Amino acid sequence: MELGTSQNAAAWTEVYQRTSFGNHYPTDGLVSLYHHFIKPELAGRSRPVKVLDFGCSHGANAVFFAELGFDVYGIDISKDAVDYCIQTQGFDERHFLACDILGGNVSIRELYGTFDLIVASECLYYFSQADFDALLQNFYECMEEGAVLYANMHTWNHPLYRDYQTAAANQEGLIEIPASGMADLPLKVRIVNDKQEMRQLFAMFQETAVLRSILELESEVETLHFIGKKIHE
Repeated sequence: MELGTSQNAAAWTEVYQRTSFGNHYPTDGLVSLYHHFIKPELAGRSRPVKVLDFGCSHGANAVFFAELGFDVYGIDISKDAVDYCIQTQGFDERHFLACDILGGNVSIRELYGTFDLIVASECLYYFSQADFDALLQNFYECMEEGAVLYANMHTWNHPLYRDYQTAAANQEGLIEIPASGMADLPLKVRIVNDKQEMRQLFAMFQETAVLRSILELESEVETLHFIGKKIHE
């Protein structure tokens, strides 16, 4: 794991230890995106869909998929977050693990086998370019043929990021954002400019949809969503 990714992981571990941070509802837009774009791609399976919630946090997305009857697994860098999934959300401790998947000597496939769906929500923009690429390869190797990947990234149209649009990325491809937001700690993030850049980032997967959403609360937050499949050419 490269330095920037490692610093982000340590920051979020601290956040979970000292705050009650964690979504109580599925990631914005995920429910609609599931029903419109992901569900049709999963049709026809004769067994429960096996899904990995990567960066599972407190398990809000995992609960959504469990209520659909899916076989749900979760991974997060924070033991506090995973403990919440097990102790409060009631998930099987054999299916939820706190680990640094890039820093260990074991792959997701070696841990949990293969999946029909991988959800990487609100987490991939904390990984350096090298770690991002390694993580996508790890996803690819643990996906069944025809399995679906959902991931999202933020654009510069975000209250925490828009003031740093002219800042230079470091050699890891990350921009440092001073202490702000829930973390109240410096974080390094990867920002995506447009849909074409999303397509380039996830080029190893066959595109199903690349979509844009804007959430207006205190300020606009623009998110790009990638949905794709593992298809051998």
